[in-house]
Amino acid sequence: MKLITFILLSILIGVMITFDGQAGTYQTYESIELESGKLLEDFTDKDYRLYYTKVHKLKFSGWRVHIVYEDIKATYISETMFSYYNDGFTAINYEYSLERSGSSKIALSATGTIGLKMNKDIPTFKNGLDTSLKLSAEYTINSTEKETYYLKFLVDPGTQVDLYVYGEGKITNGVAARYSLFIRVEKGGFEIFVVTTEYQRLEKKKI
Repeated sequence: MKLITFILLSILIGVMITFDGQAGTYQTYESIELESGKLLEDFTDKDYRLYYTKVHKLKFSGWRVHIVYEDIKATYISETMFSYYNDGFTAINYEYSLERSGSSKIALSATGTIGLKMNKDIPTFKNGLDTSLKLSAEYTINSTEKETYYLKFLVDPGTQVDLYVYGEGKITNGVAARYSLFIRVEKGGFEIFVVTTEYQRLEKKKI
């Protein structure tokens, strides 16, 4: 019996850690809309063939970088915290409280052989690509914090209330290739996503 209890607790703890570790990665956001341009994940093979021509000139050592989209404004919904629908005939007083950890303000992604690493909880690219990109100071600041929310509101008959995390950010992406003794040893796409604002939005709509 003790063994079964221990196994169940171990599974539960593992699930909790996995969930927390995935929070805040923009690839898992419910939606992202760009003012212009496209995300790295939407680059086509044709796009890569074109962009790689910009970084294929041989170099003795270091990175060649081609930025495709720089500081493109983005809006997103990272998660819906709750959705409540009143299908009755009288209004309902609803109270809601939640404690959550604020997500990372910086996220990176890469394709090809460009690698990522965590440096004191700050995501970085491997092999000095960060330096070659000449990122501004805001790209090197990363913070997480706990936030507590308490809401009290009225849900009218025939309406639905949604609470979701809404935010704005900036996206920079492109391609890069690294050379060593005139030999290209790495190449791929890179993307930096920086959150500029994030808040909870409560929306009520007729159904």
